[in-house]
Amino acid sequence: MATVSLTSFPASEQAYCPKCDTPITLYDPKGSEFCVCSACYSYIRFEKDEPEKLKTLTKPKLKPTLPLGTEGKLNDVLFKVIGYIEKDEYDVRYTWREYVLYNYEKGYATLSEFDGHWNLVYGKNFLPKLEKPLDGKTYVMYDDVEYKLFHKYGADVKAILGEFDWDVFNEDVNIREFIAPPFILSKEESNVGGKKETNYYRGEYLELNAIAAAFNLDVNLFPSRVGILSNQPSRAYETWNWAFKTSILLLLAMLAIELIVVSFKPSEVLMDSLFNLASAPEKGSSEFQPIKSSAFKVSDVSTSLEIELSSGVENNWLEATIVLVNEKTNQTWEVTKGIEYYYGYESGERWSEGNQKGSVLLSEIPGGIYHLNIYPASGDAARDYINVKIESNGTLWQNVLVCAGLFSILPIVSFYNMRNFERKRWSNSDYSPFEQ
Repeated sequence: MATVSLTSFPASEQAYCPKCDTPITLYDPKGSEFCVCSACYSYIRFEKDEPEKLKTLTKPKLKPTLPLGTEGKLNDVLFKVIGYIEKDEYDVRYTWREYVLYNYEKGYATLSEFDGHWNLVYGKNFLPKLEKPLDGKTYVMYDDVEYKLFHKYGADVKAILGEFDWDVFNEDVNIREFIAPPFILSKEESNVGGKKETNYYRGEYLELNAIAAAFNLDVNLFPSRVGILSNQPSRAYETWNWAFKTSILLLLAMLAIELIVVSFKPSEVLMDSLFNLASAPEKGSSEFQPIKSSAFKVSDVSTSLEIELSSGVENNWLEATIVLVNEKTNQTWEVTKGIEYYYGYESGERWSEGNQKGSVLLSEIPGGIYHLNIYPASGDAARDYINVKIESNGTLWQNVLVCAGLFSILPIVSFYNMRNFERKRWSNSDYSPFEQ
């Protein structure tokens, strides 16, 4: 076990390889039980202060990015790199590297690297709650956070350097990994010399620049990042989360402004009149005589006017061209609005489409005295009336809906990017929630 209850790193000591007599630097001499000779790669065990060679190991394929003996501070904890491990997964070509970190107060932690992605991994010496078993088939709960099962595998040690407080090469480890990005929980069941043991670890994803800065190393010496790691934070999620909250706030702000405007300028019905329709044979069977309404007053300096048409059309249509006339300036605004309503029975079911009323909006109408010139037409020659209602200062819900649509564009795009990121993440898992 690593030496603890110190106030600084212990002085390093030297041991000598029992095979080639090469000096070996031990950074945690009281806690180290095993080490590797960097010259002949002998795997050595210390027993009664006498080093014993156990076997000769394979030379690591890669040079450690973090040299042994390097010091750095991660999450406000000062660490020294004392071990390096190259591992792969049983029957799969996935390989990764682990750096054993030593802290004189809390003991060991691990910094793992896979395809340029890094995780700082703590055990129960840093996180006492990990002492409690975390069991679950598809998920586990830790600190009120749900971790989902991502992978199950066995790990095989291929090469090591440095010193260790356990027999690295004689343990058989099976691992279950559960993720809640940027964290990952690992349940490791090991068997060392027939002794079974279960340990839990939590890893946190760290950015490459943070690690390079912590150990004062050139970031260009680190392996390039490839693909997506299981617990890699999703920037697409952060963008979606920001876009969603911002769009909601903007929409609420617009609704508040609209309600304030309505409270200071309430809507007012300026006209609500029923007009009889008279046929005009000389103009065609579908047209009626023009109608001139009585005058009405727009009091506001500038306002919107909603003009609503209604009539009892059945299985037919009605249309009217409406000209708003300012009686003082003769300025006009012309709009055309149609309504239609159809219904019937088909296969024993009633159906209908259309409406017997419809509205059109005129904006920025200056104050003054106005009347309407109405030019109606209908496919029903017997249609006998049309009702026209004019309301000022109506709530412009169309504007609200348009803005809501505009506000939703970025959240929708961000959601698509986020979901695509998650699909790529889970494509590396046998337990993906997405259809394969």
